Amino acid sequence: MSWLLLALLLSGYYLLFWRVPLAGTGRYRVTPAEGFAGRDRDLELEVEFFLPIPAFWRIEAFALGRAGVQPRVIAGFGWGRVRFRLRSRARPLRRGEYRLPDPVLSIEDVLGVFRRQSTIDTNAASIVVFPRRWPVLSPALRLTLLGEGPEVRGVGLEDPTRYRGARPYRPGDPLRRIHWKLTARTAEPMVREYAFVRATGVWLFIDTAGAQGVFVDHAAELAASLAVVLMADGMAVGLAWPGGSLPPAPGAEGARRLLRALARLTPSRRVEEPPLPPPGVNLLILTQHAPPEVIEGALRARAQAAGVTLLLFPEGFFLRPGERGRPVWGRPPSVERLWAKRKLLLAAGVRVAIVRGKEPLHFL
Repeated sequence: MSWLLLALLLSGYYLLFWRVPLAGTGRYRVTPAEGFAGRDRDLELEVEFFLPIPAFWRIEAFALGRAGVQPRVIAGFGWGRVRFRLRSRARPLRRGEYRLPDPVLSIEDVLGVFRRQSTIDTNAASIVVFPRRWPVLSPALRLTLLGEGPEVRGVGLEDPTRYRGARPYRPGDPLRRIHWKLTARTAEPMVREYAFVRATGVWLFIDTAGAQGVFVDHAAELAASLAVVLMADGMAVGLAWPGGSLPPAPGAEGARRLLRALARLTPSRRVEEPPLPPPGVNLLILTQHAPPEVIEGALRARAQAAGVTLLLFPEGFFLRPGERGRPVWGRPPSVERLWAKRKLLLAAGVRVAIVRGKEPLHFL
């Protein structure tokens, strides 16, 4: 009789073990959910599931090594409702949007004979990693994007054709600015003062058509670095790429929208012309192959933009701060194509710069 009772209990036990659905709920919390590459994020996972019978259980979570997440495994023995929290830390080193995977729940019978496994649905949390931002940028590039616009007070380019008046000499003023006639009249050293001009905004166009992943990463880093600096100067910065665009917008929210788009930027197969920026806005084009559509678009945009600058990266990358270059030989087709039209572009007012893989940013 006892053997029969034991057989019935085991039958009922294993019937529940295999028949009752194995499910649970989970919720991720990421702090902060957005940020630049190389910075730590705190992760917390709250898990709840129900065991209809006594069983060994095991949870595997945070299995996302490419985002720098430290995996966690926790196991125990329980019956009924099980609820707990897991914590981990992530340090993603590359831009992108990383979706946190659903944790895996495994249960094992008390005799250790059978095992079941299932995933626990979560709230589809993700980590958005902004491109790296480099504080060291070409001063010439920054001033180029600031210039060619209306007169402003504060940060901008000095326009020697716009005379504003004179002021008393201050130590450090160049001697060539001394206003000799006014100095003789007032018996006090006076210097000429010119107006500062600045564009009303900047469009950044990243030509991702047929580009390598390394170019998209480098271009996103350059665009992020420029956008943060220019927005700190009070300028509105827009972003465009084949298949999408964000119009120029100032402020912290405009910066976050732009950085999110750069985090999700991927290579494209479609070739598109740069957008026509509004009057008074500078256009900066980043490209690896310089297709004819992009060159023609730069010429067309120059008729309306305050200024157009085209940066070509034939190898798809440039030297980051602290990196050393290696020899680069020959001229790729993109360089030949752009070099053939360089005079036409310069005559139209389009600045051209070719940055090889062994060089940091500079203007030719």
